[in-house]
Amino acid sequence: MVLVLSLVGCGPDAPTPEDARREAASSAVRQASAATAAQTDAVFAELVGGTPALTEVATSTSDDCHAGVADVLYPHDPFRLRCSWGETRYFAVRGELLDALRQMDVAAKQAGVLPVSGEALDGVEFYVAANGLTEDGQVLPLPTLTYVAVGYGGRLSVRWFRASDPRPEDHSVDVRWPMVWQDDHRVDVDALWNGPLRGQAYLLTVSTGVTYHEVPWPS
Repeated sequence: MVLVLSLVGCGPDAPTPEDARREAASSAVRQASAATAAQTDAVFAELVGGTPALTEVATSTSDDCHAGVADVLYPHDPFRLRCSWGETRYFAVRGELLDALRQMDVAAKQAGVLPVSGEALDGVEFYVAANGLTEDGQVLPLPTLTYVAVGYGGRLSVRWFRASDPRPEDHSVDVRWPMVWQDDHRVDVDALWNGPLRGQAYLLTVSTGVTYHEVPWPS
């Protein structure tokens, strides 16, 4: 459901609620949102499309616009309006987690989606080989795995969870000023474990976020 909010901003040069709402709902901004969603879909296909060990079970999306806030006591935001698209896809893992990640890594690189330096698969392989512990038994930090695609403004962050792990958060933020537009579709992660993930060892998520529209503050 789309939610549009009108509240009062702070500061003498802040955008009015009417201006911010009108801009967020304009056809140009809505078209930019749709184009970003389509581009995100294509990037996800490049990252995981060649990975048969992963089965998509759900998708959550967020489309939010925030007005820039000016306050006489603090510097104002560097934008009058910023709109962002966020997306998380949830996957069941068939077989061993590391095998699925290796499969995804090969397919992604072949498609030109490359890991971020320092957040690549070799860090995950080292962590798994060491059973998550240093030589003196200290717990290693969980490695991060992040990819970027040419021409795409966001990063793709890969995470994984066992059924016994704390659930990944997937909830909408509070709808209040300076948010002026929200169209979020969330996922009940508990329902996934009780449904399509029942009996599975892992849940794997891939998340991204990208700004698709920004109006700078007048100089």
